[in-house]
Amino acid sequence: MDNYAGEPLNILHTIGLDTLYPTIRCQIKFAGQLDQARFLGALKAVVKIIPSIMCRYEMKDNSWQQVTKDVADLIKWDVTNVDQDAKNYDLMKEPQLRIYWNKNDQQDVLTFYVSHILTDGAGFKQLLYLIAKAYSNGASAINSVENKQDVDWLIKLVQQNHRSTGKQTADHPSAPLELPHLKEGSDTVAQFVGTVQLDTTTVAKLVNKTHQVGVTLNDVFMAVFGKAVQRYGQSDSIALACPTDMRQFIGHSEPDVTRVANHTSRYNFDVASAQDESIDDLIMKIHQTMATKKQSKQCFDSIADLLANYAKYPLSKLQQIVEDNYHVRDIAYTNFGIIDDQRVQFSKTPVDSITLTGSFRRAPMFQIAVATFKGQTTLAFNMDGTKNEYQFGMAITRSMVDLIENFCRQ
Repeated sequence: MDNYAGEPLNILHTIGLDTLYPTIRCQIKFAGQLDQARFLGALKAVVKIIPSIMCRYEMKDNSWQQVTKDVADLIKWDVTNVDQDAKNYDLMKEPQLRIYWNKNDQQDVLTFYVSHILTDGAGFKQLLYLIAKAYSNGASAINSVENKQDVDWLIKLVQQNHRSTGKQTADHPSAPLELPHLKEGSDTVAQFVGTVQLDTTTVAKLVNKTHQVGVTLNDVFMAVFGKAVQRYGQSDSIALACPTDMRQFIGHSEPDVTRVANHTSRYNFDVASAQDESIDDLIMKIHQTMATKKQSKQCFDSIADLLANYAKYPLSKLQQIVEDNYHVRDIAYTNFGIIDDQRVQFSKTPVDSITLTGSFRRAPMFQIAVATFKGQTTLAFNMDGTKNEYQFGMAITRSMVDLIENFCRQ
């Protein structure tokens, strides 16, 4: 069996495994049925490009150890409760990708669980595009593709652009956002995936409004999420971490290259916001704050120490560096951006919907995930919780929609 060296940013998601297991979840509902043999052939072509998929993760030396050569081992068929079954998924013993394949009224539903130690959300989308391309056009369509996981380019970039400001405290705000803990007695905890969709008309209105006032969609989503959570607490500020894809800094095109890897850092902001502050004012305040942080490349603060000390320190020390600069927040936000429907085509089997989320979090921990597919934006969350806690999560998410519609009306 083959072994492969890991990269420094694989370590980002190896802390707090007892409270947040590092996976990305993607559920795709098809309008018909896929060809199983054809899909397995596509997977086989993809793992030749990204062999670490077939590996377990070895924590002690940040490496990948192959555990199987058969792509059929990546698939579990007709599991009744997918998310309950996935609670036993062990990245330290199993491949870094698990796919649940279920049939529902002659319509296939595929649920992907991928290791967040292996890749980030942007990397997962590239993985999905590869599978779709190999399925639609055959293995030869991706023969020339190379996957790059190295961060040498990023180390140089950070060295050139990062100026240490001493002890970093931005990742540990004095008044973090939090939600109340619901008293539930002995109610059963289960796995829930909550989704609320903005229809294409609302999305179009939102895009027009952001252009009119000169802000980004991301500014809006962060503001309405922060305000929706703030309503249930006493905080007079909104502190969030905003993940950002560092592939944008490569600065040149890379034909026939994918980066199924962890290339994410994050901006940290903490803005004063009274409970009764208008959503328009908050959006502009976050936009201005983010513009300043982007100009200074403040996102490099979250990874600079890890990159600089990777070759010097043992894993325990590196994990402490991650805790200091990139820790797991109870209230979290992520934006997966646009899922390119032209690149998620599985031959003649149309895709009805895609729901892309992060890890399952035990309430009152809460993460909202934003993704757009075919002009429709989905606000979604994964929750380990009771039915009442799930309904509370849905209320927060619907509150985000109300705030978006209010912003569009102004």
